[in-house]
Amino acid sequence: MTMWNKILALLDVQLGFQSNKVSSNVKKLWQGYDNQTNEHVIWLEYRVRVRNNQPSQSDSRTDPKVLGQAAVQKQRSIMNQLIARSNRLKRW
Repeated sequence: MTMWNKILALLDVQLGFQSNKVSSNVKKLWQGYDNQTNEHVIWLEYRVRVRNNQPSQSDSRTDPKVLGQAAVQKQRSIMNQLIARSNRLKRW
């Protein structure tokens, strides 16, 4: 299993699409370096196609501003969880 497949599987589980997805993919859109924070920055695009007969998480009627604020607050914890899950998969 390649690292990209592991990332894809982790995103499917983390975002709750493992049971109702038809297909999903992840790709790197951009990679760069932030000189102000001395951090490498990688933008990923994650796309999921779900079955039509089941409700999906993307049908949320929540205000996009609220979703964006919540995403910023949880960004680091989600990445830490993904890294922890990836480390557990490496042990197998």
